Amino acid sequence: MTNLFATQATAQEIKPGEFMCPIPITVNDRAATREAIIKKVRSLNTTFLERSSWGAVKGKPDMVMDWDYTMIALHHAGRSHSCTPGAEQMQEIQKGHLSQKYDDIGYHFGIDCTGQVYEGRDIRLQGSSVLKFNTGLIGIVLLENLTTPEEGGDWVAKGRVALDSLGYSTTNVIPAAQITALMHLIDALKSVFVIKHFGGHREYPGQASEGKICPGNIGMELVRNLRAKTQLLPPPAPQE
Repeated sequence: MTNLFATQATAQEIKPGEFMCPIPITVNDRAATREAIIKKVRSLNTTFLERSSWGAVKGKPDMVMDWDYTMIALHHAGRSHSCTPGAEQMQEIQKGHLSQKYDDIGYHFGIDCTGQVYEGRDIRLQGSSVLKFNTGLIGIVLLENLTTPEEGGDWVAKGRVALDSLGYSTTNVIPAAQITALMHLIDALKSVFVIKHFGGHREYPGQASEGKICPGNIGMELVRNLRAKTQLLPPPAPQE
């Protein structure tokens, strides 16, 4: 359901023969900006599903606000995910994040393999997708696994490498519809925010030392290609 815009106005008494002075009306610009993002994505012939459409549960109260975004971080859903229905994946991710004591789903947006965009955490609220680096950052997750077999270096990786050696490929190809939807979402975000940086999760300061492999080697190839197309910069360097 579309959120209503909040307005504020001051009442003014008008006496006979007097002219009414202009009354300032303040529109809730952040709510309007959220609506503008949704409308922009849809105007590009990309399906956008708001939280209520995929069955999101309500996040915790009094969450941290954020705005003036300048960065986008791209994620993949993880090695346990594949191209299954997006709404179910968003529900699963939200449930997992809440069980990990997150205030809500950590990502602002999700995109499934068919190119549908899902609203995650409200854009007016600070995300929780990059450890200790969420201020001014929008998190987008592609709802699939974008790692190559050897990534992770654990038993899962060893199993995938073994399967590949037997001729059973476990490496995914990003669907064209998903890439197009991501580009449309980035265009929509750039139309309302001064976005300067676009990077994969593991590129952001402090993430490599935490062992992050997200968004996988396949996801990182996409990141580099989109940076070239959008002329956006890599993530900022760590501050000394």
